[in-house]
Amino acid sequence: MRQWSITLHGPSGILSSIETGEAHFVVGTEAASDVFTVVGNGVMARHAWVWIGEAGLQVEELDGGTLVNGHSITGRVQVEYPASVQLGEVTLVVETKAVVEPKAVEVPKVAPVSRTASSMDITIAQRPLTKSKASMDVTIPQRTQTHSSASVRSEPASPIAANEALLQGKYTLVREIARGGMGQIYFGEDPQLERQVAVKVSSVSEGGEDPRFAKEAKVLAQLAHPNIVPIHNIGVDAQGRPFYSMKLVKGRTLQAVLNSIRDGDASAIKDYQRTTLLTIFRKVCDAMMFAHSKGILHRDLKPENIMVGEYGEVLVMDWGLAKVLGEQESDGAVNSRINDTGDYGMTMEGEVMGTPQYMSPEQAEGMVAELDQRSDIYSLGGILYAILTLRPPIEGTTLDEVLTKVKNGAISAMVTGRGGKGSVAVTAPSAMGAEIPEALQAVTLKAMSTDRSKRYARVELFAADIERYQSGFATQAEDAGAWKRMTLWVGRNKVLAGAAAAMLVVVSGFSAKVVVEGRKASAALERLRASAPTFALRAADAMQGGNLEEALEAASSAVDLQPEVAEYHRIRGNVLQVMVRWPEAVKEYRLAKEDEQTLKNLKLTEELIAQTEKEAGDVKAKARLFEELNAQGRQYEAMALSSGLGDFWKNRKKDLSAVPELVRRLEAKMLPVPGTKILLSKTEFTVGEWKLYLRAEGLPDWRQPSAEFEQNDEHPVVMVSWNDAKQFCEWVSKVTGKEWRLPTNLEWEAAVGTSRYPWGDYYPPNWDDGNYAVAEDGKADPAKVGVDGIKGTAPVGSFKANVLGFYDLGGNGNEFMWDELNEKTGKRVLRGGDCNGLADYCAVAYRYFSSSGNRYGNFGFRVALSSVP
Repeated sequence: MRQWSITLHGPSGILSSIETGEAHFVVGTEAASDVFTVVGNGVMARHAWVWIGEAGLQVEELDGGTLVNGHSITGRVQVEYPASVQLGEVTLVVETKAVVEPKAVEVPKVAPVSRTASSMDITIAQRPLTKSKASMDVTIPQRTQTHSSASVRSEPASPIAANEALLQGKYTLVREIARGGMGQIYFGEDPQLERQVAVKVSSVSEGGEDPRFAKEAKVLAQLAHPNIVPIHNIGVDAQGRPFYSMKLVKGRTLQAVLNSIRDGDASAIKDYQRTTLLTIFRKVCDAMMFAHSKGILHRDLKPENIMVGEYGEVLVMDWGLAKVLGEQESDGAVNSRINDTGDYGMTMEGEVMGTPQYMSPEQAEGMVAELDQRSDIYSLGGILYAILTLRPPIEGTTLDEVLTKVKNGAISAMVTGRGGKGSVAVTAPSAMGAEIPEALQAVTLKAMSTDRSKRYARVELFAADIERYQSGFATQAEDAGAWKRMTLWVGRNKVLAGAAAAMLVVVSGFSAKVVVEGRKASAALERLRASAPTFALRAADAMQGGNLEEALEAASSAVDLQPEVAEYHRIRGNVLQVMVRWPEAVKEYRLAKEDEQTLKNLKLTEELIAQTEKEAGDVKAKARLFEELNAQGRQYEAMALSSGLGDFWKNRKKDLSAVPELVRRLEAKMLPVPGTKILLSKTEFTVGEWKLYLRAEGLPDWRQPSAEFEQNDEHPVVMVSWNDAKQFCEWVSKVTGKEWRLPTNLEWEAAVGTSRYPWGDYYPPNWDDGNYAVAEDGKADPAKVGVDGIKGTAPVGSFKANVLGFYDLGGNGNEFMWDELNEKTGKRVLRGGDCNGLADYCAVAYRYFSSSGNRYGNFGFRVALSSVP
């Protein structure tokens, strides 16, 4: 009988540990026969359903707020062992205890086990699982070892090793539902869990390998998101063909929906109005935001690869062409045929760069190494284009014609009418037709710009513009003047005053001044006055985005609607101060309450005016204001001011435009550490992130530290001292207003877990356990390569993550800790070993000491963020 251990972690550390066989139960605070009872902050009565079996750990969200391996889930997911399930402040870690050869026997009932921990009561009830026969026996395939580019070799798949689990899941393949160059998708049944699934089977020959198929499955396993099709199992069938199973989505593709509308299907026209289609599109954007946060590009986004379910589900499918940023691929030309897809959007084999009608110009050029999030954003723009026009953005009779149009940005003619009647042919991109709002035209064409620098930099910005349009606001993509903004505002706040009342909005630079007549119009005025806080928030949002004119319009509206509120005068004064309209700013500050910060800004602005008059110029005064804004924590306003700093700015060489991207990258990688009050980066700090920091601060460019191996932007930054890391943490804390630092020793150990080594309780490590220079016999490799096949550092995340989702806690770079252990020498401690991989360095208990200012080729760090202000 195979056994598993369940370890419970709480705020005070490990609370309890029990052993169990195959079982399924509900976790929560409820006292019931089927509930694993856990009492703790944030734990609900029936929080989540957990199934422990040979196939892996399955978790289903029930009442709210469940993290699996550090990722939020909706519905049911399956992961390999070891795995962590976080419920409120409690974390369950499930690990394989022992593995024996499975036998085809029923699991007997096990008497309930009752344990008492220091701060919670725990009980578990187990029930046997029902098993039934099926037509496909499945095993998990052996992973193929990878090596550095200097020494690449392929090895055939070997029999399942002792530490490779047998997958007990069996499927009955009922019928084929889609086919493509990579394989077939079948409608399948899972008798064990009594559910229907989709099973994708590779088309490789018997006993063959399919790296691309395996990569797609691996990518899907990392993307647990409600708008991305979830993967259940992966394995090989009796013929040696790789396969994986996934959620079966009953519905149709977005392309099929658009085709029905274009063909005049009355039901489709009724069910899929433009508002509904835009909501579907925003869900697609949500999926891509999540994928991009994981460093994954789709590269084949199109309406055929978006499933719309019977109950409103929207799922992005077919990740066969996905690219993991940082992984090396060779540039290449696009294949000579266009996709022919089924309902599951299967991409034909050989189309290495996507579907021509929706691919970006850089994809059409075959520039694989240069692709980034903006390439997917172009394809998203193409999908929005199709939603608005019911046609693909590029059309042609031959592949060469389509590719030429893509490269030149020549969007083809479109039909803008719905339902086939009264349609109007319009030439794009100069116009999208009268039936398509100008705002959506602008948004689409910005996303599909041939010049990548003019597209939306991130999907979040693209989705935000769609949300602005749907909410009745002007989009960032269009050049909306004050009158249009005011018209939109009236549309959002319209009050029917009746025949005896009238409401007149007089616009003066987006100011709202209301002339009222009659009692009903007075009520309308009160409603308008109540919207002043919304304008104040809008002003703050516009300031953060660097749109000073819009910020001034919104702040002025708040002042006009409620002139007695001092806070609105202060906000308007801040905007005018950054716009270098200092006399007007002084007036606003004098109308605001005399709080300490307002008085400081009043005094500062008066001094800036005097300085400008005395020196007959405002460059130095602007530079002083820039420094003061940073000191006040108004970094985004400082960025907006920077464009007017002229030669002074050039001399400083600071580039604060790098700050938002750096902060976004850091925050996207933070995971909770059980039993602590921090979030910790799941990877070490990278070269690319360090370069962004150097750009933002105007510091000298980064230099390759060693000629022995190459480091790109995805490698961990090394040759930094504890002082360097501390200086960075202080800087980013000031920029963001949050508490950033290095992890303490105890926090780092909590992230590692209870094992003797970062990879587990065995030695030496396997090839995929981390980047160590340890030979197969466990001794140090004189060549400093080791069984992993990599000399020097490796891109972060190249090896498997630990149970909590953290990468490279051992190996790659030595990591500085925040707290100082050696008080006599004043030296700082480093943990986790490094890519040189001496055996002693690998143990969790090992500490290496170095002076605060020392920089070496194996010294790096990762950042922590306080989760409690």
